[in-house]
Amino acid sequence: MAKFLPLTSIAPTIPSMFLDKRLQDDTEYGLSIFKPNTGTYMNWLKERPNGSAVYVSFGSLAELGVDQMEELAWGLGDSNCNFLWVVRSKEEAKLLKDFVKETSEKGLVVSWCPSWCPQLQVLAHKAVGCL
Repeated sequence: MAKFLPLTSIAPTIPSMFLDKRLQDDTEYGLSIFKPNTGTYMNWLKERPNGSAVYVSFGSLAELGVDQMEELAWGLGDSNCNFLWVVRSKEEAKLLKDFVKETSEKGLVVSWCPSWCPQLQVLAHKAVGCL
């Protein structure tokens, strides 16, 4: 973030809603260069039982190879778990053909850029059981 904005954080960087909940509307960092896409994944999570979804995200630095993406896809697809998988748009081509369609009943693949999936909101959701 420092290369985009010359700022240094001097206070907690986690919004209050995810810490002490004193500020009910404080749910965002306020320093994002991307536009959050909350509708799709939040609606999907609302339809899942508590603790039933696996959240899969490798962030902005890790880059999976084709074999790793395929192995992860097979693992998620063959599991009996609901899953929310955030994939960078430049890595979507590495997904198995028809994977998204074949796993749509229990899985949701979200493109990471130019929109993104705010990790704190996802992890705070009752449907998410593990990361």
